[in-house]
Amino acid sequence: MSSDPSFPLRAVHLLLIGSAALWLGWLLLARADFLYPVAYRVLDIPATLEGYVPHNRHGKRDFLQTDAAEHARLFAAMAQAIRHGGEGLEALRYRAPDGRALGTLLTQDEVNHLRDVARLVGPGERAGLLAFLGWLGLVALMLARGREQPRARSLLLGSLGLLALAGAALLAVGPVEAFYALHRWIFPPDHPWFFYYQDSLMSSLMQAPRLFGFIGLLWVFTALAILLALNYSARLAGRLVQYWRIK
Repeated sequence: MSSDPSFPLRAVHLLLIGSAALWLGWLLLARADFLYPVAYRVLDIPATLEGYVPHNRHGKRDFLQTDAAEHARLFAAMAQAIRHGGEGLEALRYRAPDGRALGTLLTQDEVNHLRDVARLVGPGERAGLLAFLGWLGLVALMLARGREQPRARSLLLGSLGLLALAGAALLAVGPVEAFYALHRWIFPPDHPWFFYYQDSLMSSLMQAPRLFGFIGLLWVFTALAILLALNYSARLAGRLVQYWRIK
């Protein structure tokens, strides 16, 4: 089997396997509700709720009657909705521990914002699927031509290099400023996306944008682990193909 692939092929391979790993990591974390119960404790979201819900300017102060299990359910429902075109957001209601419906969770502006997010998530997931299929096709082509898959060290160094560049750019701009700039660039100018905690149960539940930072780090580490697993599988397939050719 020939040596490690040329630079252009390595670059294409890294782009495809990296995108595929991000997609698979997203799907895996989505199945686990992005480990919201863990973030709930780490970020001390109950303290945020206790501090801001009593001052809710939409009169939703009875949200304090809800418990941690209800908070996890509501987050999971919102996460599920943005993966399905925003379906069901307007009907989300929060309940007391005894099951009594207390009120509607989201304002219309929040519903509109989450639907805007859903319009990004759908194409993003489809792009991830295409990247995964493209990576499978590239692996099959390399196996057919007797080309060796990139080594894990090479892939890891390339991925860490890209992450280092992205991290340096983020620190140069400022994480919060980058977060706001990205929102201004992506979302329609007439659709509000910034919500004060005392105006928004959604923002308080997510302790936005801190929760997104937690999920982002979790996503990166999950994707790196998946990338190494995919590459190991491809290299193992290469050894099996080589074995059968020799045999």
